[in-house]
Amino acid sequence: MLLLIAVVAAVLPAAAQENIPHISAVSPEFGAENVDTLTEISVTFSAAMDKKSVEKNFYVYPEVKGKFCWKENTLFFKPLEPLLPSTSYYVSCSPQIKSAGGTPLVITAFSTPAQALCVGADGKIIIVSINARVERMLVDGRNPVWSVDKRSIVYDWDGKLWQIDAAARDKIQLIDDDETYKSGRPAYNPVMDLVAFIGTNDAGADNVYTIEPQTKAVQQLTAFYEPMSIDFLRWSPDGLYLAFLRSGQIWIMNRDGKDMRKLTTTDLTCKSNFAWSPGGVKITFGGKENVWVGDIYSSELKKLSFDNPKTGALDWSQYNKVVFESDGLTIMDADGSNEIQVATAGGNPCWIDKGKYLSYVLPLYDKDNSAQLWIMSADGLTKEKIADIDSRYTSVSWSKSSNTQKLFSP
Repeated sequence: MLLLIAVVAAVLPAAAQENIPHISAVSPEFGAENVDTLTEISVTFSAAMDKKSVEKNFYVYPEVKGKFCWKENTLFFKPLEPLLPSTSYYVSCSPQIKSAGGTPLVITAFSTPAQALCVGADGKIIIVSINARVERMLVDGRNPVWSVDKRSIVYDWDGKLWQIDAAARDKIQLIDDDETYKSGRPAYNPVMDLVAFIGTNDAGADNVYTIEPQTKAVQQLTAFYEPMSIDFLRWSPDGLYLAFLRSGQIWIMNRDGKDMRKLTTTDLTCKSNFAWSPGGVKITFGGKENVWVGDIYSSELKKLSFDNPKTGALDWSQYNKVVFESDGLTIMDADGSNEIQVATAGGNPCWIDKGKYLSYVLPLYDKDNSAQLWIMSADGLTKEKIADIDSRYTSVSWSKSSNTQKLFSP
């Protein structure tokens, strides 16, 4: 249809071309960012169209199921479920029309905002967008994390792991009731459909397990018998390694549990949590004093921060910036240089959108179990509260953009 319009327009005089239908407006506009995941897509034509032919040639990538409706010469496409967060979408009115290089004709392209999973003030898991415009309530749960495709959420509740889609449908129990351990604190592998979690037996000993959500196949990776807790669990960015914090010591192992070794020492322990480097070969953590970094292959440890006796939780961005707790929040380069305090209060910092923004938690000490989730620009100049959360469950999981964004090939 659009190709025929272009050919006819090339041979007709200007007066005649005024009657040739064309696209006069689209929404979201081309290049729009942080578009609400509950938005609808509209295309306005300059003249009445054959509706069936337009609907037949309407294409969205990644694929979205939805319904069509018309108002005069405007087509509205209403998705049947929320769009994926942190995702670039491309819309075409005729996938068959391509450039000489095979790239489809795109009439609009837009991206959705990063979204956080956290436990709201009422104890239910909520989804909050970085632009604070969208907030959805899901189910009772703790420690929610995004799946690798961002279409579902895994969380723990009542000693079991559960999975639910982002529209709060199709709730599935992942761990059987007859298992002899309580499961919790899931961590989703960033490149494959595999979830690591912590299982606690009746004796109080924590161990690391993995489960494949599709098959529910469970594998135990560690075999600790002492009644000690595992306090933190994270995959490397490439999904090849898994690290966990046990009694102040950071342990690293392969994805299948083999080649387990310790990164920290008896004299240098991890106080709160740790973060992987973007390349997945180093881990930074807060010791009893200062921020440290360790190489997972050589086990070499190096101090990064200046004298900071109150270091705590931290995170490492893809722009090679480290943010950490220290009488507020401090940001520095990954080599320890350019250390700058960006906030005088706040904890549990987490980088968003590869490091353009960060989120942090402000406890409200005058209210029981109440806290606020805030976002801040990387330079600390702009700040905004986006949610009220439960101060007992301050784990926040942000959706991440895909490593590569490719134009679709219908």
